[in-house]
Amino acid sequence: MAERTTRLAASAAALAILWLASPAARQESQFQAGRSLAVEAAAARTLAEARTPIPRLPNGRPNFSGSWRLSGGAATYSWEEHLGGFGIASEGPTLVVDPPDGVLPYQPWALAERERRRRPEAAYEENVAKCILPGMPRMMVYNFFIAQAADKVTIFHGTHPATRIVRFDNRRPLPDSIRLWMGDPRGRWDGDTLVVETTNLNGRGWGNLGGDVISDAARIVERFRMINAGTMWWEATMTDPKVFTRPWTMRFPAPHVKIGDGPEDVDLDFEDSCHEGNVDLEHLKNLYDQARKK
Repeated sequence: MAERTTRLAASAAALAILWLASPAARQESQFQAGRSLAVEAAAARTLAEARTPIPRLPNGRPNFSGSWRLSGGAATYSWEEHLGGFGIASEGPTLVVDPPDGVLPYQPWALAERERRRRPEAAYEENVAKCILPGMPRMMVYNFFIAQAADKVTIFHGTHPATRIVRFDNRRPLPDSIRLWMGDPRGRWDGDTLVVETTNLNGRGWGNLGGDVISDAARIVERFRMINAGTMWWEATMTDPKVFTRPWTMRFPAPHVKIGDGPEDVDLDFEDSCHEGNVDLEHLKNLYDQARKK
């Protein structure tokens, strides 16, 4: 634990130095980060080519149990192709595979709202800065641990720690009046693919740091597919008739890689203190407004 704490403190110090550096130094650091992510993604795709047996439960279903991390992924700035932001890699490809042009099929009002959220003065609205759950599908960028049984899959997310219990029973769905940050996930099998359908979201989260919009009408269908003992592909299809003109699908450019068999591999015991003890963000907004009026 002490070693992990030291490592995390060193990472935080490095990030602080990055922001205090000159613009040229930040640009070079972002370029190096982007190159490292590309190398990591290529290595993961090579690993996925191995034809090792898929681990299975006694009932024959694929066993996803273990700790997983996304390869070649950075902070969730945008699902679409983007330039740098928030200190991450200088560029990022689109994760949208449908529509084929890689552009989210926004309704006009929702696109305008997304652009409003990207203005500097709207940054205080971002929920993660207020210690609120990032929500789905954003959580899948970060490390997670899966504990699997015959009748359920439990996903322990390593950020803001959140837990999803995905059941395979026929229990009645939640009433429309109950809305949750992480929604109500239900599981089913499509051959060897684990399908998780999530409804009953509260619509109060941002899709990512770039302000992509998700409403309370959203339905997310995730597909987990193991390639071999050490890799799996993940994708999600979003249907949200309040926000988009049609369903769309996102997929990461590299697979998730298994990094261990136990939850300790995703630092689930690390306390995420977020902005605890910091100045509250509403007052930060007020200070910004006062400065702008001068």
